Amino acid sequence: MAKKQTSVEIKIEAALQILDGKKSVIEVADDLGLHRDTVNRWVNSYKENGEDGLRNPNSHRLSQSKNNSQKVRELEKKLKEIELENEILKKFQTFLKENE
Repeated sequence: MAKKQTSVEIKIEAALQILDGKKSVIEVADDLGLHRDTVNRWVNSYKENGEDGLRNPNSHRLSQSKNNSQKVRELEKKLKEIELENEILKKFQTFLKENE
């Protein structure tokens, strides 16, 4: 009795066939009865995250979300620093005017 492949195994096999140059995206998509964009997503997920990228379809979105969250935190920190600098400069300007 042949072992039934899971969808993850099929995705990995498809991505490897394409990356190894054994088949084109169109050939794999036709063999599986899928659209080539679906197969392209699998290949890109495999390239970026390896087999885990195919096990967890949200991993690509999650990694982008984490990167965006980190970037937002960094920008918020920078904004606070600039606001503080502006506040200090305004106070210094007021001080200079008072002491003229």
